[in-house]
Amino acid sequence: MLLRLILFAAVLAVALFAVLAAMVSWPLPEAPRLGVAGDFLIRGVTVVDVEAGRLEPGRDVLVRGGRIAAVEASGSVEAQSGLQVIDGRGRFLIPGLWDMHTHSTTLSAQYQHPLFIANGVTGVRDLWGCMSEPDPFFACIDDRRRWNAALAAGEGLTPRYVGQSSYQINGGDEVPEGYPAFFRARTADEARRLVDYYDQAGADILKVYSDLSPEAYVALAAEAGRRGLRVEGHRPVRVSLEAMLDAGQRSVEHARLFLLECYAGAQAFRALPDPLAAYTPDLRARLVDGQDEARCGRLIGRLAESDTWWTPTLQTLRMGALAADPAFRSDPRLQYVPYVFSKLMWEPDADRMAASATDASGRNVHTALYRLALDHVGRAHAAGARILTGTDAFDTYVFPGFSTHDELVELVAAGLSPADALRSATIDAAIFSGVEEAYGSIAPGKAADLLLLGADPLLDVGNTRQIDGLFFNGRYFDRPSLDRLLEFAAQQAGSVRANLQIIWRAVRSPLLRLQFAD
Repeated sequence: MLLRLILFAAVLAVALFAVLAAMVSWPLPEAPRLGVAGDFLIRGVTVVDVEAGRLEPGRDVLVRGGRIAAVEASGSVEAQSGLQVIDGRGRFLIPGLWDMHTHSTTLSAQYQHPLFIANGVTGVRDLWGCMSEPDPFFACIDDRRRWNAALAAGEGLTPRYVGQSSYQINGGDEVPEGYPAFFRARTADEARRLVDYYDQAGADILKVYSDLSPEAYVALAAEAGRRGLRVEGHRPVRVSLEAMLDAGQRSVEHARLFLLECYAGAQAFRALPDPLAAYTPDLRARLVDGQDEARCGRLIGRLAESDTWWTPTLQTLRMGALAADPAFRSDPRLQYVPYVFSKLMWEPDADRMAASATDASGRNVHTALYRLALDHVGRAHAAGARILTGTDAFDTYVFPGFSTHDELVELVAAGLSPADALRSATIDAAIFSGVEEAYGSIAPGKAADLLLLGADPLLDVGNTRQIDGLFFNGRYFDRPSLDRLLEFAAQQAGSVRANLQIIWRAVRSPLLRLQFAD
């Protein structure tokens, strides 16, 4: 009897192992091929001129071969044979939206790309990558190139990836054992060798991070400039804003930028042996109470005068402000997030933020920081600083696709007009990326990446959520097609097999294992 039980247990264990092995190795389903291909005439639509910030009512827009062939007064374009006519009366047409700060994984085709497209996000800047080896979890340059190639061939459903980023360059702690020492970028020589490696690998963006030393940062920026590569990402904590601007960093990310730079004790903070270790709840309270307004105005002016763009990703600070709010924590869009992320990463992160929210006086410091950041963004915009819409998707409670619309609302809350916020997610994103000749606005000759809205986004930027249809890559996606993409994403997010594959890829990723260990 005992022998039979042992044999039964052994057979059961082998069977379970075989099932699990199959679940983590079988390819996951691709997003359904939806939308109608062809040429289109959008009749009587109101075109939103994002460059001028105005409406052009009563327009006929002709789309041929996935490009805008004509924009004329309504009735002046003949409905020729073969054209599919879309009734645009009472609707508003805007360019496809861009998310200028995303993070893709090797399984993004299952749970990110459908959400981007269903929300009208047709272009993204992905700000991470890999080192010298392919990674099971992080999307690498080759992954993004493959997605772009599939899109160009009409075989894939993905936003356009503009720019190829390195992995985060953070001074060494992000580098697992076994990788070449120059990835640590702890010296000027290592930084220059790192630039050479990524130049040869086909990157055009060097993503700098918070702990990079001033010496390595200056050397990296100088070498990148000589080679025509762009430095983008965080302002390293020990590098002042002025030094960053002098180095020619192309973009700086996140709304914390001036929280530290406008702090009266910023110089002393940067001089600490380990500034990040000193970023305690007590310091966060002092950041709010110790702002040097004269210094802040001068630094905001420096940013506005520079060639550096700012991507505030305001939602990352908003999360801390709302981390204890049950309504925020039960967002219905969680159905589109794999529960591996929502349960194992987002909820613990929000718990930590909620636990550290209150200072000695009982004030929610995260809320105070968030409100202060809104003020900084508004002041920077008013001074002439160039702002980009970016979300930091898949950061905690940042929903791919959906959060691009959320960020537009945040920018308006910071003081941008709806027209200016919309510009930051369309033509300005294209200008920053150097592709404004083909994307970012509605004009003949440009790609017909177009959103058909049911309400005026210049009246309320939140109306960008009211998507009736999407023209993208030579296809038209009506509302039912977009809803089917959302259904697919929700199915993948709740799939046991998809979540097991995420776990399996995560545990095999040396880059991710080191992040969790840290």
